[in-house]
Amino acid sequence: LDECGITALLRSGDYDYLDRAAVKPEDIPALYRKSFGADFYLMSSNAVTEQGELYNVDGNGNRVAALIYGPDAVIVVAGANKIVPDIPAAIKRVRCLAAPVNAMRLQQDTPCTKTGICAGIKGELAAGCKANQRICCSYVVSGFQRQPKRIRVILVAENLGY
Repeated sequence: LDECGITALLRSGDYDYLDRAAVKPEDIPALYRKSFGADFYLMSSNAVTEQGELYNVDGNGNRVAALIYGPDAVIVVAGANKIVPDIPAAIKRVRCLAAPVNAMRLQQDTPCTKTGICAGIKGELAAGCKANQRICCSYVVSGFQRQPKRIRVILVAENLGY
């Protein structure tokens, strides 16, 4: 969302934007809960399969919770680099690219920040990492939304995020 200029637009003052960067760390959980009542929830996805499934891995669970239920509408913006053939490829993408890079960005003390790859690369879904600061805690595959047009996916024909 930063790379597309969306975050800057939302911070312009023309919108009632629930910005976690603008609140104290101790106020973030309340902000996450407040977002469930939002008119629109904007997010990216860790991977989008060629069949249209969304695969997301979350540390706190707020992003996947909002995707599943809460806000009136969810807008998912994803770059072409996040399109994968299927769920196994989505899992591999997160373990080999997205999670290690994101954990490094967040300065977490996890095995993947040291090796550049998930400790559980050859194990079951949640295998390997036992670090207290792990960012891979909730794994969600979204295959269908019963509320018509609640989730809208915008695919951008360039690489966005990781």
